[in-house]
Amino acid sequence: MIEKISELKPVYNSGDVQLYTGNSLELIKQLPDNLIQTVITSPTYWGKRQFTNDKNEIGTEKLEDYVKRNVELYLDILKKLKEDGSLFIIIQDTYMGSGVSRTHQNHWEHNKNPSYRREGIDASAQGNKTGVTAHHPIIKNKSLSGIPYRIALQLVDNGYIWREQIIWEKPNPMPENVNDRVRQSAELILHFTKSGKYKFHKEFFSVKGKSGKDRMANQVWIYPPEPKKGHTATFPSKLVERLMLATTDEHDTVFEPFLGSGTMMDVALNHNRKFIGCDINPKFVKMAIARLKIKSL
Repeated sequence: MIEKISELKPVYNSGDVQLYTGNSLELIKQLPDNLIQTVITSPTYWGKRQFTNDKNEIGTEKLEDYVKRNVELYLDILKKLKEDGSLFIIIQDTYMGSGVSRTHQNHWEHNKNPSYRREGIDASAQGNKTGVTAHHPIIKNKSLSGIPYRIALQLVDNGYIWREQIIWEKPNPMPENVNDRVRQSAELILHFTKSGKYKFHKEFFSVKGKSGKDRMANQVWIYPPEPKKGHTATFPSKLVERLMLATTDEHDTVFEPFLGSGTMMDVALNHNRKFIGCDINPKFVKMAIARLKIKSL
């Protein structure tokens, strides 16, 4: 059960940029309809990360609740999107029996590469009683959880058009100690639209073919991650730039319900888009505000 909170007020508002600290599930309900042109976001991955001790943070609950809360958020976003708007969800699945818990010392606390360290997970919310985080009473350990598809199918059943699935391949993925499967080197970019006719500038999804003529890009895109200080879960600016430019025009509004390191904010401002961002972690919002103040000097 998600606790109701009072109406959120922006902690930063310059007209073109609004930043909020709090629960995006509450914020989206108070935004005007037909406001947002594009949403490009990446929810905290289930069983893999935790950034606060707030029980409203997405990613620390049971599997079914995680899916439900994501679906609720995106269905509310559907109501706020313009008729020609787009939603992009960047997400990775979780292997059951894997993940990071406060009792799972060897994987993170003793990792020699500090860029891979993350804050610990409170595994009890996910049924963990051992040294791993992701646990389920029915789904067996070592099985993929199917989270991206659980979310996507519910969105389709509730009115979204699932337009495409792009595979973001990372040439330098996080190391995994596995010997009986391939490494998780890719994340999915799920593209949903409100209607069959949506704003789309195809040149940003185009590449040069062997003939020298432009053609639509293939499904797999290769971009290295861009870790930032204070936040390891960051996606490449060139990747989100491509998605944003293809589905927006100047002065359109971009919404990011999981502000995180602020990559989407930076990209939006660099291309003269309006931006609304929210994060349940005050630290991330403060970092974003600090960058905005530096830019304004």
